[in-house]
Amino acid sequence: MDTFSWIPLTSIDPEEIKYARIQLHQSIQNVSAVGRKFLDQSAGDVNATLTWVPGHRRMAGKWVKGDISFRSSISLEEFTIYLVDEKVQTLSSFNCNDKTQTQLMLWLEEQIGKFGLEAKNLTLNLPYELPKEVLEVGNPFDLESLRGAKELTKYFHNAYITIREFREQFSAAGEINIWPHHFDMAMNVLLRDTGDPETNTQISLGMSPGDDQFESPYFYVNCWPHVDTRNLPQLSNNAMWISEEWTGAVLLSKHLQNAKNQEDITRTFLAEASTILMNDLTK
Repeated sequence: MDTFSWIPLTSIDPEEIKYARIQLHQSIQNVSAVGRKFLDQSAGDVNATLTWVPGHRRMAGKWVKGDISFRSSISLEEFTIYLVDEKVQTLSSFNCNDKTQTQLMLWLEEQIGKFGLEAKNLTLNLPYELPKEVLEVGNPFDLESLRGAKELTKYFHNAYITIREFREQFSAAGEINIWPHHFDMAMNVLLRDTGDPETNTQISLGMSPGDDQFESPYFYVNCWPHVDTRNLPQLSNNAMWISEEWTGAVLLSKHLQNAKNQEDITRTFLAEASTILMNDLTK
C-alpha cells in the first residue's frame, strides 16, 4: 500500500470554506453523472460515487469503456474537471471558474462523444435533491479565491489516508466512497448482514466538508440501527455524541485546526468512537 502523509490543516475564515464547499458540491455532480450514465444501475447510486486519488489529490469517478477506457475527475484545489485514460494521462480538461453548468455539461458531452459514446443525454436529472444553496450556483461558477477549495482538499486527503488505515483492520469494510448527494467521504463496516440494507447492522467512518447540521468540516462515525448515546462513554479531545438527525459521534474541525497532533487526534477519534459503537451494537 502506497504511503501518503497527513497535510496540516489551517484555520481560515469558515465562510471561505462554506462558499467553496457549495460551489464544489454542484460541480462534482458533473463528474458523477458520467458513471451514472454509462454504467449499469446499482443499488444506492454506487455507480455514481467518486474515489479519492491521493497521488493526484483529485476525486475520480468510475472507469467507463468507449473506444478507450477513461474516467472523469475533479481537482478541488484547481477547480478543474479532467478526463484521463488508464495511464492517468490527461485527455481533456475544463476549468469551471466563470463557466456555467450548461457549458460544463456541453463540454463533457462533446469530449465523451470523441470516445465513441453517445453522450447527448448526459443530464443532471439526479436521483436525489440537493440543498437549495447548492442548486443556486453554477450560473456561472464563481470561485476566484481557491483558499477554501485548497483547505477542503486537505480534509478529503487526510480523511482518505486515515480511514484507509482502518480499512486494513476491519475484514468487513467496504470501499471508501465519496457520495455526490451529500459530498461526504465514508467507509461502511458491516457488522451483521441480514441480506437487507434496512435491517443490517453497520457503522460508517467518514468526513463531511460541512452541511446544514455543521457548517464547517467534521469527521464522524455513525451507526445503524440507532443506539442510545446517553449511555455511551465520553469521547476524548472534545469529540461528542449526537442523536438528532442521525446517531453517532463527531469531531469538529475547530478542535483540530490549531492542534499540533491533528493526525493523532483524528485517528484516536475514529478508533474510539468505532470501538464503542461496535461493542454496543454487538453486545
